[in-house]
Amino acid sequence: MLRIRWATKLWAIGAVAVLAATGAALLPDDPYMRFATLDHTIQNRVRWIYERTHFDPAPIDIVVVGSSRIGAGVSAPRLEADLTRLGHPARTVNFSLPESGRDFNWVILQQVLATKHPRLIVISVAEKPSRFGHPAYKYVAPAADVVDPAYFGNLNYLTNLMYLPYRQLRLAAARLAPALFDLPAGFDPRRYRGSNDETTRSFQAADGHIVDRDHRVAKASLEAQVADYERGVRPALLGAAGADIEFGDDRIYTARMVAVARAAGARVVFLFLPYYTGPSTVQERAFYERFGRVIDASFVSSHDEWYSDYAHLNHDGAIVETDWLAPQIAAPMPEA
Repeated sequence: MLRIRWATKLWAIGAVAVLAATGAALLPDDPYMRFATLDHTIQNRVRWIYERTHFDPAPIDIVVVGSSRIGAGVSAPRLEADLTRLGHPARTVNFSLPESGRDFNWVILQQVLATKHPRLIVISVAEKPSRFGHPAYKYVAPAADVVDPAYFGNLNYLTNLMYLPYRQLRLAAARLAPALFDLPAGFDPRRYRGSNDETTRSFQAADGHIVDRDHRVAKASLEAQVADYERGVRPALLGAAGADIEFGDDRIYTARMVAVARAAGARVVFLFLPYYTGPSTVQERAFYERFGRVIDASFVSSHDEWYSDYAHLNHDGAIVETDWLAPQIAAPMPEA
């Protein structure tokens, strides 16, 4: 008997593993169940977002997407009331989520446009975009999106792709026995949060406890937090010529979001909310202005009484900022 060389064995094992992983990645899943996998994490609002877009018949005219800065800074119920008072009624939702990553915003916007017809998309921007995609993207994005690297230099791509076969196997098994995986068998209207959700008073942490945002923080504490944050900030490394690689997540997925929004007849604006004492300049401003207006709310950064921590407004600050924002978007609001 011919001896099979170890190299051949290893290649065969590798080929079988790749084929098995590919087969697992191709397994179908239940999108609602996929969005429920983050129930016990800080991203627990994604399940409500899916329910609001797919099971609630109430329209959505304005959708706010982005990181927790805009979640803490824009009160959807208040904005809706302000716009009604200004003579521009619009059903408004804040679909922002903690942590940065434009790829996750892209996933959320796709859900909105699959079932609703918003007139305006408000996308949050920061003084500097992240170099990385969102850590929750691999859990919720459709399999085809996970397989697509989107841009050269995607630093999350391999870890996202490696997780996909396991995710699809787990979701396939959960469809047969959802209780074993602590996932819902289907939508239960009794646990639904309702058509609008206030994000500026509190949020639910990963361990389930409610974190209060309706408070002030001592100025000295805010200043210490800012100093800690700014020590970790790094300037652009590749310059303007390499921005599509270094900040590819923000650039590529922003362009995709704008393209699908425009195709659906929605207008896009960007909202800049700075951290406490943060700069009033937006590194990528010229890039965003290719697609829509940048609304600059940097006036809030000098008011320590409006912050619950260095990066997030408290409820009082959010009400001030939301009341200021309403007329900014009311006048050019497309009619329904």
